[in-house]
Order: sequence, then structure tokens, then C-alpha cells
Amino acid sequence: MAITNADRFTAGYTGCKVISGTSAVAGSFRGFVVNEEATITNVLDKDGSSLMTALGLTGVTLKSGAYIVVADGEEMTSIQLATGSVVAYNL
Repeated sequence: MAITNADRFTAGYTGCKVISGTSAVAGSFRGFVVNEEATITNVLDKDGSSLMTALGLTGVTLKSGAYIVVADGEEMTSIQLATGSVVAYNL
């Protein structure tokens, strides 16, 4: 499979944010990489709907290095953690 939009594929070219603690962090994120083993409380899409089920994040602990992304044209607008830390990549 060829990557036709390689400029959109590269994580981090538009910046990133380290997220830790339990407060929701708003932004416009393409995805995130788990920095320290993490449990996610909530991830919202651009309409304010939860992406937890769609991304398979409900009731799981993510190991360090896990890369979670949304489909092209979608975005994460809020990420909230219960534990751990992630690096969220801007859209």
C-alpha cells in the first residue's frame, strides 16, 4: 500500500503535547503515543462524542509505546487520563 499523503502521515510535524495527570486536555490531536503505562478515562471527537469504544480503550491499560490514532478526517479534541502519560500529536 502506497502512502499518498506522506506529509499527513508523519507524527509530530505540527507539534505535540505531553499529557499527564487526571485533568482533561483539550486540543486538536491526530493521535498519541503512550509514554508511561496509561489508563485512559475519556477521548472525545470533534462533535464531543466519546471515542473510547471505537478505539478499544474502555477498561484497558495501555503499555508504553502503544500508538493510538484516529482515521483520516477525524480528530481527538480532548484526552483525559486516569494514570500514566502520553505524547499527543497535533493535527
